[in-house]
Amino acid sequence: MRPYLQLIKMNITILVVITSYLGYYLGLRYMDFIMVEYESWIIFLYLISGTFISSSGACILNQYFEVEYDKKMNRTKLRPLPTGTIKLKNALILGLFLSFLGPFILLKINFLTSLISVLTILIYIIVYTPLKRYSSFNTIIGAIPGALPPLGGWVAATNEINIQGMLLFGILFCWQIPHFYSLAIIYKEDYKLGGFKMLPGNANSSNMVNFQIIFFTMALIYSSIGIYILNLTSFIYVVGAVLLGLIFLIYSSIIIFDYSSQAVKNIFIFSIIYLPSLLLLILIDSFF
Repeated sequence: MRPYLQLIKMNITILVVITSYLGYYLGLRYMDFIMVEYESWIIFLYLISGTFISSSGACILNQYFEVEYDKKMNRTKLRPLPTGTIKLKNALILGLFLSFLGPFILLKINFLTSLISVLTILIYIIVYTPLKRYSSFNTIIGAIPGALPPLGGWVAATNEINIQGMLLFGILFCWQIPHFYSLAIIYKEDYKLGGFKMLPGNANSSNMVNFQIIFFTMALIYSSIGIYILNLTSFIYVVGAVLLGLIFLIYSSIIIFDYSSQAVKNIFIFSIIYLPSLLLLILIDSFF
């Protein structure tokens, strides 16, 4: 069982499901619906199961196509496919099956939610996965499928894409840039071994990396405030969101003066703390 949990990248898939649920939850509040209604629970079950299955399928296919590169990296060489714990043929069949099943389940909600799931899988597998070997722009592109799940949850509740839903997309999009750039700095040499073109691995790229980390952290703060301005949350949420954002910005700004490995690790660690804390704030806010 454990190899298959690794294959579907359980931690990432759970995060995808949680962000999708938060989008759905805020969408219900926007539409003045509540979870006690029978229809809301049915849609919720379709959303959670469909999103989980879609994310699992995408993660499996990503590892299938990158298996030869994963073998070269210390961070990934012990995954189930590089070690042969799970056969490549079995992984491909399972990945394709889940990638079709997930959007089909989401089609039970509405066409738009299913379409977002399909786009997420296609961009992740067909665009982002090969782009990692050819362009350092891959992190920006990869942030798109990573930010679509909360929009999918929003659309499941509202059946429309509007500015509120796009702000949820914006929060996840902006969060990923400092998170993955700091990760790419930490494992810079490992990514080079795997043949991946990461921006932090380019010569003389530190200024551009610093700029993007700080810029997207600031954009993250504005996006998180935006859902309060559009009346999706209350004052309690926005106070906590601003405090979290300012702490994140302080950590991100330190690398202008201190580009040490510890300073970069601090950004990465706080990015892991930041997102669940922000999502928790949204849930706590609903009680006030």
